[in-house]
Amino acid sequence: MTEVFLRIQKRLESYFDMAGFEPSVPQDRDFEERKLLYTFQEPGSDLYPPHLHMTPNIVGKVRGALDLSQLFDFSRLLDTGSLLFQVIPDEVVDWYHDHPEGATIAAIERSNRILLKEKKDIYTEPNIGERSDWYTDAVFAQQSFTGANPVTIQAASNDWVEKFIEEAKAQSKDAMINVIKEGSLYMQDNSYYRAAVDTPAAAELKSKDGTRFCCASVTLLQLTPEGKLHPLAIIIDYKGSMGNSVTIFNKRYVPSDSVNSEGTDWPWRYAKTCAQSSDWTRHEITAHLTNCHLVEEVVIVAAHRSFRRDHPVYKILMPHWLKTLTINAGARSTLVPSIIVEINGFTEAQTYAFIRHEYENFDWKANYVPALLERRGFALKDLTDSKFKNYVYGKDISLMWQVLHKFVSSVLKLFYPDDASVASDSSLITWTSEMRGKSSGNMKSFPVLNSFDELVDAVVMCIHIASPQHTAVNYLQNYYQAFIPNKPPAIYAPLPKTIAELDKYTEKELIASLPVNYPREWLMATHLPYLLSMQVAEQETLFEYALSVAKSTEGVDGAEQVHVKDAALQLYDDLVTLGGIFEAYSDEMDDKTVKYQVLDPERTAVSILI
Repeated sequence: MTEVFLRIQKRLESYFDMAGFEPSVPQDRDFEERKLLYTFQEPGSDLYPPHLHMTPNIVGKVRGALDLSQLFDFSRLLDTGSLLFQVIPDEVVDWYHDHPEGATIAAIERSNRILLKEKKDIYTEPNIGERSDWYTDAVFAQQSFTGANPVTIQAASNDWVEKFIEEAKAQSKDAMINVIKEGSLYMQDNSYYRAAVDTPAAAELKSKDGTRFCCASVTLLQLTPEGKLHPLAIIIDYKGSMGNSVTIFNKRYVPSDSVNSEGTDWPWRYAKTCAQSSDWTRHEITAHLTNCHLVEEVVIVAAHRSFRRDHPVYKILMPHWLKTLTINAGARSTLVPSIIVEINGFTEAQTYAFIRHEYENFDWKANYVPALLERRGFALKDLTDSKFKNYVYGKDISLMWQVLHKFVSSVLKLFYPDDASVASDSSLITWTSEMRGKSSGNMKSFPVLNSFDELVDAVVMCIHIASPQHTAVNYLQNYYQAFIPNKPPAIYAPLPKTIAELDKYTEKELIASLPVNYPREWLMATHLPYLLSMQVAEQETLFEYALSVAKSTEGVDGAEQVHVKDAALQLYDDLVTLGGIFEAYSDEMDDKTVKYQVLDPERTAVSILI
């Protein structure tokens, strides 16, 4: 499957090169020609949020332009993708390298260890299934801090806390009520899934063929003074009210409670699997695909239509667009319709509705790192407390934002001495219009840039999305998701309808929730994270970006050259310092099995490369 996708991607790279969207050799096209080349797809003409129109009519309008409609038939690529993915048959007689080989969790674990030891096929990198404790409360909870999706955990609202307390009363869980009342509560709240896809609260979320189910899970967790995150309760699938939903409470009230029964507490393990599957949807479709890939594409197209090549904002941002348009075209043509749609728990229509909902509800300024962390219960002033020692993503990303902010502010100050110079820049006015316009980016939350601070924040946000944020949510996927029992893309059996039914669950029901009887889906679910976690080349990191900016000042008038070069070299020095700080943060974590190094500047991709 990986080879198939890479072949399709090569075809797209060739087209984007010839078309001039991402040319291998720089092209001398003036601003007006670029505006004709980079246009937005007509709103409503396909199932996706705004994106690049791949076949604009530019013959006779742009020098050397080819007839792109003849050069590239997008519908044929879609057909090719569908046909090529049929190399994964619906029924696989001999799984060989990917077969779970057994009807127990232990058998799946054993097979995983053997494949990793032999380094067969995609099993060349470690995954969480190697850990003997992968299923425990501690490892489950820590993934909300340093896993593939560390960006959605938030402080529990009073309303949700009250709902859990009332449900605990209904189930006579007096001891748990006392624990909840101690406070310091956080949650993963995916209760909105049905509203996002315009589905009634009581309706099942399931694939069209009825084999895969989506969970709108809500997980309640408590953060101890010692910094240990512990799950207290899970609503496996929220259906509009606690009375219509199944809620299970952890038998282990605090992290220090005995772990002897964790392996055989099948109802609780099943609930954690539902929560992880729910998080797969939130992570893969929202945090990764939409909030990084699709949002950044709008930034790229709008910028090409707004800035001349010598504009300071264009020069800062352009290196962070490397390969992104091509990668996104591959996602729209192949990964989403041929993989995501085929393995998640929504119908095809619901999958696309969910993507559009997440894009339309993306709040640009609310996602600035300081504001976002504060809103989610992780104020910057508190992150240095030992209580937050295990939230290394939050600590890392807050410092990375500050370093990028310092660099961008330093460079732009040379060109914008005051707020008036920002407000009067016609290129910035155009950029804002392109980002916000209904027939262009339709990013209504993008700010009107009337001050220097607003400009700096907006530019930093563009870099943040393309570089550290995408790196954080992308490059750990193979470790946490290639071992399917840890985080399946869907639940492969109907969900229990009552707590009494769930309480009777055994290992048999947990196994049935996994795609063990759906080899095609198992193969796709294991290959997808492998494909998306390819290592970043050394020349495509933030380190290299800092050096390249310094070199790009050659030939520029003296004062500007010195200023930008000094800012770039300072960025490089700051990134070196961050590397040491991030290493220390990782070492302070309670979990000594897996270091959190994904945001090390030497590993952080400069752009959305895959």
